[in-house]
Amino acid sequence: MKPIRLELCAFGPYAEKTEIDFTPFHGSIFLLTGDTGAGKSSIFDAVSFALYGEGSAGAERRSGKSFRSDYASPEVHTYVKFTFSEGDKIYTVTRSPEYERPKKRGTGMALEHAAVALECEGDTTVYTRIEEVATRIRDIVGVDRRQFSRTVMIAQGDFLRILNAPSDERKKMFQNLFHTELYAEAELALRERARLARGKHLDSVKEASLEAARAACLEDFDRKITFDRAKENAGDNPAAFAEILTEYDKLLSDVLSSCVREENETEKKCEALTLAVREGEEHNARITEYAGLLRNRILSAESAASRESEREAIRRSQKALRLRPAQEMVRARRNEQSRAENELRDAEKAQNVAAERLEKASAALDTATKAAEKLAEKKEELRCLQEGERALSTYAEAQGSLEKAKQVLVRTTTELSEAERTCATIRERFWLGQAGLLASGLRQGEPCPVCGATVHPDPAVCAEDTPDKAMVDRAEKRAKEAEGAHRAATATFESASARVSAALEALQALSLASDSKKEEIVARAVLLSTHIEELERACENAVKVRDLAVNEQVRAHAAWQSAVHHAELAKAELTKAKEEFEKRLEAAEFADEEEYLRFLCEEAELDRRECALRADEETLERLKGRLSQLEAGIAGKEAVDLSLLQEQRGALLERLQLLRAQVRSMDIMQRGNVQVRDRLLQIAREREKADAEWAVLEDLCRTVGGTGTGGRAKLSLESYVQRYYFKQVVAAANRRLQVMTGGNFLLRCRELPRDLVRQSGLDLEVLDRSTGAWRDVNTLSGGESFMASLALAVGLSDVVQDQSGHVRLEMLFIDEGFGSLDEGSLQRAMDLLARLSDGKRTIGVISHVAELRERIEKKIYVSHTPVGSKIRVEC
Repeated sequence: MKPIRLELCAFGPYAEKTEIDFTPFHGSIFLLTGDTGAGKSSIFDAVSFALYGEGSAGAERRSGKSFRSDYASPEVHTYVKFTFSEGDKIYTVTRSPEYERPKKRGTGMALEHAAVALECEGDTTVYTRIEEVATRIRDIVGVDRRQFSRTVMIAQGDFLRILNAPSDERKKMFQNLFHTELYAEAELALRERARLARGKHLDSVKEASLEAARAACLEDFDRKITFDRAKENAGDNPAAFAEILTEYDKLLSDVLSSCVREENETEKKCEALTLAVREGEEHNARITEYAGLLRNRILSAESAASRESEREAIRRSQKALRLRPAQEMVRARRNEQSRAENELRDAEKAQNVAAERLEKASAALDTATKAAEKLAEKKEELRCLQEGERALSTYAEAQGSLEKAKQVLVRTTTELSEAERTCATIRERFWLGQAGLLASGLRQGEPCPVCGATVHPDPAVCAEDTPDKAMVDRAEKRAKEAEGAHRAATATFESASARVSAALEALQALSLASDSKKEEIVARAVLLSTHIEELERACENAVKVRDLAVNEQVRAHAAWQSAVHHAELAKAELTKAKEEFEKRLEAAEFADEEEYLRFLCEEAELDRRECALRADEETLERLKGRLSQLEAGIAGKEAVDLSLLQEQRGALLERLQLLRAQVRSMDIMQRGNVQVRDRLLQIAREREKADAEWAVLEDLCRTVGGTGTGGRAKLSLESYVQRYYFKQVVAAANRRLQVMTGGNFLLRCRELPRDLVRQSGLDLEVLDRSTGAWRDVNTLSGGESFMASLALAVGLSDVVQDQSGHVRLEMLFIDEGFGSLDEGSLQRAMDLLARLSDGKRTIGVISHVAELRERIEKKIYVSHTPVGSKIRVEC
């Protein structure tokens, strides 16, 4: 990763938009220097924040919410925009923190949410989800925020973290840098397979116990204790219990066969007794049925007489139904006559009401006609009032126009006088100043255009405010324009005066004074117009009402005549229908209408009675046949006593049910035991195979996971691979450390673990050649720790780029730490950084050390001002 450009706005101490172009620093060392607290580290914070959403020292030191500048105006948006290259691609990430700002509308504060956008040059895709951008940055750069602070941007105070990081922390760093997660995944996969194998074993134990719990034996089994004990231990030894189940199955088969034979014999005896009981019950039932038939009502003489009477009544009802249409006709004619009489009464009432309405409408029309005789006189009066209203309006408008014209005339008269006076003054000053203008062009020895003299002892002096010909022309033009405006105003005034005179003459013709109140005339006109409209409307309404009354009276008379005819016709039709019905009653042998109504019924009722009569007759025939059949079957036989047979059959049935329950129970027990035995044998075979695999996996898992016994160092497969890479890092670091310390210190991986509990393999110790002893890196002094940490960070960067093609750490930012070095160590450290840059790596250093300002040519100066920090680049 190579930095290209950084843009800050309202970030940290930088209130305004601030840009830093890193391209002049590519492949070289540059220094960030300035006053304490001016904002040097904030530049590193901005790079780290843009990439990871945290400062260079992590969220534990400073949260993203605190990056909002206190110097910035409320309307200025806080953001960081960082452009960098990775390989042949250029990326830009823009990120803003969460902070509070004043509301755009109203008062109070509003929360500005955190936002981020990642884009690649040449690609239209823009990533805006925070989690998605974090993943993409890790994939592009190759390290996370913590690893970034160990290898690329070493924040102030973080050198000791690089040097003194425990094995677990270095393990996480190397996992991403060298992709050793493959070995960790293999270890997890082995552990999971071993767990699954052990789970299979435990599951088989549980399953075998559950299966064995389903097995059962008879209570009187002579080996029941052995059976139960093997059943309890079936989870550990399913094959032994399966063998006992095989032996018990043979014994149970013999007992079951004996019970089945007894069950068959008892069932045959029950069937014979059941048949005897059924035949006795059928014989007794026939005797009871015969006695009941002899008592049946349908076979009695009274039932026969009742059927004959019903047959005659049905015949008379059939005749009555055939007379129903004639009766319905009489009823219809009677209803029709009643409706006709009602209509006649209603028509007579309507005719009387129409006559009364016609009389009232005629009287109202006479009254309205008399009132309308004065309508023409009132309309003429209204016209005069309306003309007077218009004349007053015209007079008022003319008066207003005259007043305005008078004001314009006065104004234009004043303007004309002023313009003429100004023009005369300018013209006079112009002519007076001509001598000075001529004198300004005189030359000694040249003749005067006025007098011809060649000597000019006392030429006239031109006044400074003498107008020229253009000023005179402009003054004359303004005078002419004022004269034209005055003539137009005069014409307008005269026209307005004429209109006022004409309006006064119109008022006099209508006998109105000029000071008459227009409102009074308007009010009188409105009242008179309303009165005229009411008279006209009343007359029109009276005519319409009279016409409607005439039409209503004509219609009512016609309706009365129609009702009289309808009533006479209905009366005749009713008489005819009554005569026809009486003739048909006599023909049907009914004495009168009362007898007819007694036999009359609905067709459905008649059908029901006919069906009931036929059913009684059919039942009678069936009962007679059944009676003859029963007499032939029971002749000479007595009823059978069934109590003894039923008692014997009940005892056999109880025994049969008991035997069936025993057979069913033993059959279920036997089939269940067989299933349990087969499943236990299968479980035993599967367990033997799974246990063999489990043993191999457990041993392999302990070996790969570094969980050996006997006090051996705990080194997992992933730690073994990472130790290989770490040794290369240490070797690369030692090459730099030898230079910076004059060969006095040497790093190496600790061979023995710090304890037998934690994973080992990535711990460091240092050789101090002055004592010849190896000791822990925690014992190094401040300056020694800085040099060792710097060497380790550079060595890690070298190895990462050598081993991983997609991770290119082409920059190194160091925040302070050089102040702890003596002059010689500082010189060696600078020589090391110079060799590191070598035209390929960009190295940025924050320091107050004066020697560094002299040694490093390219600088970024950060200065503090009352309105925020400023930067200045010097190359």
